[in-house]
Amino acid sequence: MQSIEKQLKSIRNAALLNDVRTATWILYSIGLLVVISAIILEAVFYFTPEIRYGFWQLGLVVFCGAVFGIILIYILAVNNKINRYRWSTLAKAAGRLAFPKEDTIINALQLERGLETSTSRQLSKSFVKETNKKLGKLDTADLFHSSRGQQWKSSSLVILLAGVFIFSINWNNNAQAVFRWSHPRTTFPVPQPFAIQNLSGNINLLGGETAELAFTVIGEAPDSLFIDLQPYTTPDTSQPVLIAKKDSTGIFKYTIKDISQDYRYRAYYSAVHFWEVWSEISSPFHAISVTDRPVMEDLTITLTPPSYTQLKPVIQKGNQADISGLVGSSVHVSLRSNRPLKKGALIINDKALPMAINGKKATGEFIISEDGQFAIQLQDIRGISNRNPIPFYITAVQDLLPDISVFQPEPIMELGSDQIIPMHVHIEDDFGFSNLQVAYEIHRPAYIAVDPLLSLFTIPINEPMNVNQELIHVWQLLELGLMPEDEVHYHFELSDNDLISGPKKTVTNEFIARLPGLAELFTMFENKEETILDEVTYSQEELEAIRENMEQLELDILKQDELTWEQQQDLQNMLEGVREEMKKMEEIADALNSLQEAADKHDLFSTDLLEKFNHLQELIDELLSEDLMKNLQNIDEMMAEMDPKKLQDALQSLSNNLERVEQELDRFIDIFERIKAEQKMDELLTRLETLADQQEKLHDRIDRTHEQTDPSTFSKLSEEEQRQVEEFSNIRNEMEDAAEAVEKFHEESADLLEELKRDPLMNQTYADLQRTVNQLRRQNSDDALEYSASALENLQNLLNEMQNIQKGFQSATTRKMAAKFQQIMGDILNISKSQEQLQNETGSVPFNSPRLGNMAGHQQMLQDQLHQIMEQLMELSRETFAVTPEIGRGMGMSNAMMQEAINALAQRNGRGAAQQQQQAMKSLNETAMAIHQSMNQMRSSGSASGYEQFLEQMQKMAGQQQGINSQSMQLAMGQMAAAAQQGLLKKLLQEQKQVRKSLQEMMNEMKRSGEKGLGDMGGIAQEMDEVLKDFERQKISRKTVDRQQRILSRMLDSQKSMTQRGEKEERKSETATEIFISGPAGLPADMGQRRSLTMEAMNRALKAGYPRDYQAMIRRYFNAISAEDFSISPTDTSNAN
Repeated sequence: MQSIEKQLKSIRNAALLNDVRTATWILYSIGLLVVISAIILEAVFYFTPEIRYGFWQLGLVVFCGAVFGIILIYILAVNNKINRYRWSTLAKAAGRLAFPKEDTIINALQLERGLETSTSRQLSKSFVKETNKKLGKLDTADLFHSSRGQQWKSSSLVILLAGVFIFSINWNNNAQAVFRWSHPRTTFPVPQPFAIQNLSGNINLLGGETAELAFTVIGEAPDSLFIDLQPYTTPDTSQPVLIAKKDSTGIFKYTIKDISQDYRYRAYYSAVHFWEVWSEISSPFHAISVTDRPVMEDLTITLTPPSYTQLKPVIQKGNQADISGLVGSSVHVSLRSNRPLKKGALIINDKALPMAINGKKATGEFIISEDGQFAIQLQDIRGISNRNPIPFYITAVQDLLPDISVFQPEPIMELGSDQIIPMHVHIEDDFGFSNLQVAYEIHRPAYIAVDPLLSLFTIPINEPMNVNQELIHVWQLLELGLMPEDEVHYHFELSDNDLISGPKKTVTNEFIARLPGLAELFTMFENKEETILDEVTYSQEELEAIRENMEQLELDILKQDELTWEQQQDLQNMLEGVREEMKKMEEIADALNSLQEAADKHDLFSTDLLEKFNHLQELIDELLSEDLMKNLQNIDEMMAEMDPKKLQDALQSLSNNLERVEQELDRFIDIFERIKAEQKMDELLTRLETLADQQEKLHDRIDRTHEQTDPSTFSKLSEEEQRQVEEFSNIRNEMEDAAEAVEKFHEESADLLEELKRDPLMNQTYADLQRTVNQLRRQNSDDALEYSASALENLQNLLNEMQNIQKGFQSATTRKMAAKFQQIMGDILNISKSQEQLQNETGSVPFNSPRLGNMAGHQQMLQDQLHQIMEQLMELSRETFAVTPEIGRGMGMSNAMMQEAINALAQRNGRGAAQQQQQAMKSLNETAMAIHQSMNQMRSSGSASGYEQFLEQMQKMAGQQQGINSQSMQLAMGQMAAAAQQGLLKKLLQEQKQVRKSLQEMMNEMKRSGEKGLGDMGGIAQEMDEVLKDFERQKISRKTVDRQQRILSRMLDSQKSMTQRGEKEERKSETATEIFISGPAGLPADMGQRRSLTMEAMNRALKAGYPRDYQAMIRRYFNAISAEDFSISPTDTSNAN
């Protein structure tokens, strides 16, 4: 009988056998399924040899792995390492099947192994035996079920039957698939539904040509084919998908344009469904071979602007297809080809221009004349040309027209006596200028039938390549020989330096400069004077009405506590009326200033008469006093406070001021009438002087004529002589008006003018002038010269007569005024003498003397006499400006001191009264001296007595000041070393102090002599003091230089104001002054339309309402500033003051 351990081994072997049997059926089923699937997949997909062979290798690996696994499991099971096959596991399984308890067999096995050591050996042996007996009867089939094996056996059968069925459906394909699996390394062709045939084959063409690809399909053809185009140089580069469509003949075509490299190509069609046995159908690769055309490997284009632009050449490469250049620019083309060249050409706007060839290089050149394009045509030595040359576009840039802006002169202007036209222009161009010309025509009056001739003169441009600059030029017209009423019509012509399509010219609008006739100027002057007189008279009436209403309002305020609304409105209207009249006074002052400027510009009147006009303007300016303005402001404030008492006081003050204004306006009207009379005399004298001067010049020109003289010369002389006739006739007519104006002031002078008008000499002169015209028209020079000489002599006689009449008029009026002054001065001296006697008596009288009352009465009598003299002076001031403010202040001071003396005497203060009387006597003596000085000035009638020394000293100081200014400019600009600056600064300080001392001495001397008309001498002294402070602080700035310029300008202006214009000199021509200003290059031109800042500042200053002397100073100041920046050409200063 076997032991329990052997029984368990048998059970384990049975278990292993059962599991092996089941595993075999599982592997069989799976293998059968895999084989059937592989055959089916091969039949469908036609695996590659690699896949088939790989599958076989994988199967062998799996089989070997399975065998190795079985052996490993068996070894582990025998060694009791696998739980399923352990004895304990098997004993429990058998115990559960054969014994009540599953651990019976394990217990028996343990007892069997321990029989030798067991204490109950018999009992143990019996239990082991019994267990072994039952175990032997156990059937292993009951212990290990075979249901799983049966299941897998059934599955394998089903799989087998299914495979047979599938094989029977597609036997051929499956049989071929089995065959292919049996030959895994053999490549078997895949059956395809169609074949693609290349009809084009290998293609040879030139670079840039087009290739036509054609394919046909054998079999069931699709709608389209894909083209695979691969460059030989980069075959791996991905290319876009090309699709060839089938045409009506069934041919698949595709066109490739502009081929420049070699390709290989094929047509193919990819499977649409994944189960297709083929992935794609392709034609064999064929080649496209390209023969290279000549191409440009390097291209350089050099653009050379025209020489006049002075621009540098511009070089650009061939990748820039736009060429932009000025008309006339040279375009140089230089290239290098990939092949040796035979010829080349530049195709410019369809016209061929040959290029120079040198191996692989070619050059060509052309000039830009218009917009267009050009291309480069090349041909290599094989005769092959480049295909589709790249077009280069040409943009012809036009040289812009030059631009000119005229800042001065105005479009229409009147020429002054100096006959100059200041010109200030701004010129601008893109590359420069060739010249600036002024084209002008002289238009004679309508009664002179002559056609104007066009003339030109050039304004130099020192820097023609400066594209943005300003020019200042002074055009002297004296040499043109203009006559009154002539007009110069002119315009500017600016030409650029364009030598290709130009020079191009810009022409400005027409400008007109007119030389007015004396008759026209005097008529205009008189008309403006009448307007001013009417305005003054009207203002006087208006102010009188306002004052009367204001006085009535004062009375109304006394009767009531406060103003009614109507009264407030009336007062507001009155104040507004006063303000309006003050504005009119300002306008009248401006009108007087413009008259004075016009007279000064055209040399119409003498200096004495101009000085009187200046006094008139000052008189109007004095009317606009600060007191009057304060009165108006106080009334506004009092109306706001509603205080009747204060308002009444303010109205009373304003009424007094208005009364003073009325009196001054009366004085203005009276003096203005007298000045108009003097003006008429001046007018006649000036016009006769001018007429005589012109006749003398004409006589000299007639004397130079002869029988061979050009008829046009006689014609021109006759025209100018006819003007003389017209002017003489006008003068004779004016004599009547002059006599009427003078009669009011001096009847004898008026009678003399009437006699002169009726004098036969007037008729004889007119006849001689007319005969001269007639003889000139007949070209009879001898007779014309005779009549001209007679007319000239008569004119000089008439001029002498007129001068005598004027001198008589002036002497008579001067004697009359001097007599009045003499009488007043005598009265003042008598009062002074009486005052002196009274002062001597008063000083010695004790305070308790009864004589003090008599002395007070005597002092009152002297004051009353002084009041009478003051009234006489007031009346006299309505006739002349010789009643100076000094005289008025002296009289006022005397009156005040007398009143103080009377008050002191009333208080019995004799000593104090004597002091006041002494002051009154002193003021009376000063007043008498001031009257004496006025008499002397009036008798001199504007002569240069006492002024020659002043002019000489002022001229000397002006020269010294100019030297100091020049050296100060160097200090201000910091152009010297520190040590040199210190030395120069000390030197200038001493020189400036010396000039200041000389100025003060001259002012003191002129003040002692009683001379007037020194200008703003106090202003000069103040400016010098500021400059000295800067020197002492060693701080020289731009402000210091400006002050010095103002000092020099005022000195020069003071000289001019004292120049006697009544003394005529022969006119001297001056060389025109050209001043060139170079504007900064590249300005935004935020300066095209740029104006000179200096000129703009000067114009604003001149419009600010300064007096004439100040305006002259302002002009000199700004001219001095301009001189620092401008380059001034040499000037003939022979006529400079």
